Amino acid sequence: MSLFADISEFQNVVNDSYPYQILSIRSNDGTYRDGHFAANYRWMCNALNSGRLACGIVYAYWRTNWQDTVNTMQSMIDSCGGLHPKVILMIDLERGGNPAGDETGAVDATIDAMAAYAGNLKRVIVYANSGDFHEMWAEYSTRLPQIGGLIAAGYGANPGLPYQIAHQYTDGSGYGGGLPEGAAPFGNCDMNSADNLTPDQFAAVCGIGPANPGGMTDAEYAQFATYMGQLGLS
Repeated sequence: MSLFADISEFQNVVNDSYPYQILSIRSNDGTYRDGHFAANYRWMCNALNSGRLACGIVYAYWRTNWQDTVNTMQSMIDSCGGLHPKVILMIDLERGGNPAGDETGAVDATIDAMAAYAGNLKRVIVYANSGDFHEMWAEYSTRLPQIGGLIAAGYGANPGLPYQIAHQYTDGSGYGGGLPEGAAPFGNCDMNSADNLTPDQFAAVCGIGPANPGGMTDAEYAQFATYMGQLGLS
């Protein structure tokens, strides 16, 4: 199991008290630029270079003006030194503030634009809860197997969505069921669990690092490859 926090300008800026090897940070909401992104991304890149983090996630809250959303994300990353080779890009797909209905074409186009920037479809993932996932990306079945996977939000219950690589299990308000409700230096916050993956394995699923992360034994790698096959990612 690998735990990690999901943060934005609503939390403290990250520092070396952060205890996990994966971190997810917001860059933008549409064209709105997160005020803590530069400081969070600077720390993330340093932590990736030092080995403190196995991989990082930068996410944009998806809006129907998806071209502007992606352009804003790219310009923010470029202004902070460019896309680190161990950073994964994520679409935060939610109905809040977006019109009702299926947005499959626009979501697929967003994936393609992010993948072109990252250089690898596997370095793009999507976050959604079950309702938003099925309403906003109803024709997911073709594209989802091509990308790194899905982080599924479900507080109090694991939704078990297709190609799910992690579960956002709490927003910090008591749904953890014994798992942490937050992390230093943020206090309570959105928390995620990649239940069957080490940090290096999570990175590998998302196109980061070697196919056999962490120098696994043949038996360990066989188990990992079986899990990836179950996700359709092998």
